[in-house]
Amino acid sequence: MIQFLTVLSRRWRIVVAFVVIGVASAAIITNQMTPSYRAESQLFVAIASSDPTAGSLAQGELFAVNRVKSYPTLVESPLVLDPVIESLDLDVTADELADHVDAEATAGTVLIELHADDPSPERAAAIANGVAENLIRVIEDLDRTQSDQASPVRVSILRPATTPSSARYPVPWVNVLIGLFAGLALGLVIATLREALDTTIRDETDIEEALDLPTLGAVPTNPSIGVDPVLNQTSTSPIWSESYRKLRTNLSYLEPDNPPRTLLVTSALPGDGKTITALNLAASIAQGGRSTVLVEADLRRPSVSKLLGLVPDVGVTNVVAGKATIDEVTQAAAGFDVITSGPIPPNPSELLGSQAFGRLIDSLLEKYENVVIDTPPLLAVTDAAVASVVADAVILVCQAKRTRKTELRRALLGLRAVDANIVGVVINQISIPGSSYYQYSYKTPTPRRTRGRGAGGQSGE
Repeated sequence: MIQFLTVLSRRWRIVVAFVVIGVASAAIITNQMTPSYRAESQLFVAIASSDPTAGSLAQGELFAVNRVKSYPTLVESPLVLDPVIESLDLDVTADELADHVDAEATAGTVLIELHADDPSPERAAAIANGVAENLIRVIEDLDRTQSDQASPVRVSILRPATTPSSARYPVPWVNVLIGLFAGLALGLVIATLREALDTTIRDETDIEEALDLPTLGAVPTNPSIGVDPVLNQTSTSPIWSESYRKLRTNLSYLEPDNPPRTLLVTSALPGDGKTITALNLAASIAQGGRSTVLVEADLRRPSVSKLLGLVPDVGVTNVVAGKATIDEVTQAAAGFDVITSGPIPPNPSELLGSQAFGRLIDSLLEKYENVVIDTPPLLAVTDAAVASVVADAVILVCQAKRTRKTELRRALLGLRAVDANIVGVVINQISIPGSSYYQYSYKTPTPRRTRGRGAGGQSGE
């Protein structure tokens, strides 16, 4: 039941759409259908007898009951229908009219129920009465043993047909109800199929099911991110900014006595938002009162300098190659320091896996309380996995309704192959209801080792 409600909450638009389509289709079909009116008449059959004794009367009644069973079949015969067609000037044949009239004998009685269906209620009544009158004539003629003698069978119209006040079909409310349930059933089937075939990450539940990792942060869409990509005190998207502060807080709860200082941010694929996450994580930590530096270790497609308006010519590659010092390549931006990638090298993976890069991180930890490292996507290149050996904690970033579960699993396998300390996932572009956003829902992950690169507390909220 819980799984069904989850599917319904995610795919309710599909269900509603099919319900609307079903009801609208039923209404349109009902409006276009030719109505059919049914008129009914009732006949009474009796056997004439000159012997008034009880035995004779009983025998006559039994004969009448048995005889009545054969009379309904006469209704569809040309002997009955041709005179009706002629008298009412109907533009049909006897066979065609036979499809719209029928009769049945009520079991154990001498009563015959006669029905006539027609798009016109007046004509339906006229047909029913005409058929009744002609049926009486035909029955009495057929049961007459001699032409000059009276028929022993007497048939009377017990209840003549009257003009029906409402159509037999279509019945609008029944059709609409059928359309509603048909649309609901089809909508649920389509919604279930979409849910089964959709392997993208949509919320925290999908992350836990796919990776068995906690969601460290859920970041909503920010329409103004192109103008203001880094959070600040005057941000026009307070919920978006708060999501990164919550990420900072959740990271501080991983190991309160010895929180991670070197945080590596990566993703499965390009475009998942790992660079924006790294920038805003650094900004939120800096706003919490801790000295922070962002290291751009994406040496293939760097974008930090463009986002922050910094000089891209010097950075990590210069320091690792021994051509510049840390102080010479460090730039200030948005309350924290930044070391951009520098010139793009021909061998990024080897550079990030070198001892020189490890010494760069160690030197930064002597100067800063926190180091945030932005790395390339895991499924594109191995750079992030190689660089993760210098990090206390690795954060995996994905984008809601874009990143697939299989892609995240492959990325996770790449990190676990090098024994990286993966602490959780950040999901971007998620739809967060305003009423539920501020509910605290962080689930503490299973503690793993924190790489020893110094101690120190991290402020939390």
